[in-house]
Amino acid sequence: MKSFFRSLSNLIKFYKIKPQNRKIVFYSENENFYQFFEGLINELINNYNYKIYYVTSSSKDPILYKTNPKIESFYVGNESIKTIFFRIFNSPLMILTMPDLNSFHIKRSPHNVNYIFIPHNVLSLHMVFRKKAFNNYNTFFCSGPHHNKEIEETEKIYNLKKIKTFNFGYYKIDKLLSNKQNKINQTLKTIIIAPSWGENCIIEKIGDELLSLFKDKDWKIIIRPHPDTLRLFEDKYITLKKKFDNYKKFKFEENVSNMSSFHEADLMISDWSGAAFEFAFGLEKPVIFIDLQKKINNSDFKLYKNIPIEVSAREKIGEIVDPDNLRTLVEKIETALTNKEAYKIKISQEREKLIYNVKNSSTNGAKYIQRLLEDLSY
Repeated sequence: MKSFFRSLSNLIKFYKIKPQNRKIVFYSENENFYQFFEGLINELINNYNYKIYYVTSSSKDPILYKTNPKIESFYVGNESIKTIFFRIFNSPLMILTMPDLNSFHIKRSPHNVNYIFIPHNVLSLHMVFRKKAFNNYNTFFCSGPHHNKEIEETEKIYNLKKIKTFNFGYYKIDKLLSNKQNKINQTLKTIIIAPSWGENCIIEKIGDELLSLFKDKDWKIIIRPHPDTLRLFEDKYITLKKKFDNYKKFKFEENVSNMSSFHEADLMISDWSGAAFEFAFGLEKPVIFIDLQKKINNSDFKLYKNIPIEVSAREKIGEIVDPDNLRTLVEKIETALTNKEAYKIKISQEREKLIYNVKNSSTNGAKYIQRLLEDLSY
């Protein structure tokens, strides 16, 4: 009840501000999503002197507790107040990372709003995301050429009005590259396991078998579960953690906003997670993909001709291991670590082909938003 009244109070506070005075609104589903907005927000407030209005559904969102005169934050919760917030929204721009707008209970506003989608991974739009997940956005900030092609194909499949695309890039890759550091301790190799979530993903499907392979290896192993694994498969995760937590070499990391373990790791093990591409393209380090069942959440997937980037680019940034032949994994890891300089070159070349505006996504995105605001008729 306390949360309800807090979110109601914030809703009233937000709508007391005139729409023309809150032109740029960011919406975040939970406390993990600020990391996708950070670069763009910093550009808009520092280089364009805009004030940002940041609305979040998480009471734990750190932005609620920051004091910055250029950022005003509001908590609207996850239930009825959030639904009302979206239904009556009347600012000219909403920038968000949430797919499925207008597909379920979260609807577009009847007002003239430009909904801008910023991807929270570089994965393709037509396999791991649900059917019509992006059909109701006005503008899509593309991470790379694959997104442009997939938006164009989506428009044809569903006979949609044109969705504007902007060649944006991906801020988390930019940030990782900017903060890239050489490891001080070169003797102890560090492996990070960062899978997607679901019954056919690493932790849920083969977690025990996989970690058992490393019990006798002189490596540090960081297990970084997806937040939805913690939320939806908590019992399975806790069982796995209890079994291996006593081994000093295993570290379970549940704060996915902290990227220090990415810098620490020499190699990643993943499945169909977007984290694999952040790690590879942001740090130029290889990924071993466990070839578990494809994560197809789109019932119209077969209507698309474009091959998802998470299928086509895997062998270009690492190696693939058959889950029925996991005993080959250790050898693949050792080979990849031996050839890390060759991987570095290969990965950087692929990044230039597959990702827009490397190191400059936020600068370009802020310029685009400024142009949009200049065109408004306020």
